[in-house]
Amino acid sequence: GQSKPGTSSDVQSQHDTPLEKSDSISYANLLDKPPETNDILGLVKDISALWNELGSELCVPLNDRNTLRNDRTLSDNDRLEYVLNSWIGNETKEVKWKVIVHALKALKRRDIVKKVIMYLEKPETYRKYISMHDFFPCPI
Repeated sequence: GQSKPGTSSDVQSQHDTPLEKSDSISYANLLDKPPETNDILGLVKDISALWNELGSELCVPLNDRNTLRNDRTLSDNDRLEYVLNSWIGNETKEVKWKVIVHALKALKRRDIVKKVIMYLEKPETYRKYISMHDFFPCPI
């Protein structure tokens, strides 16, 4: 049998990465860093209505998410912030940027993935943007 073009593992691995091949090493290092709640909030605030889905992707317990849903005093922004703090504060889970990127992809929010990648490249630019919004981490 003939080997078909484009079936090598090299080609497959290029398609699996969300990043350009030439940048994959530097991005891999950035994606392995732990994020801060404020940094993530500034990037995902536009999808606060998806707090429950994001919480599910980040393995925040269903009981916690149900409690948040039932608390009518909370806004979606509050719920999103709680979900992120819960994930970041859980020492048994992998808390890295790549997990957030994976979760956002699962939610089909590649627009936010692009914002995350841009933030990781130039955090000082995004910090100025984030500081204009009223997001503060919950006291623990």
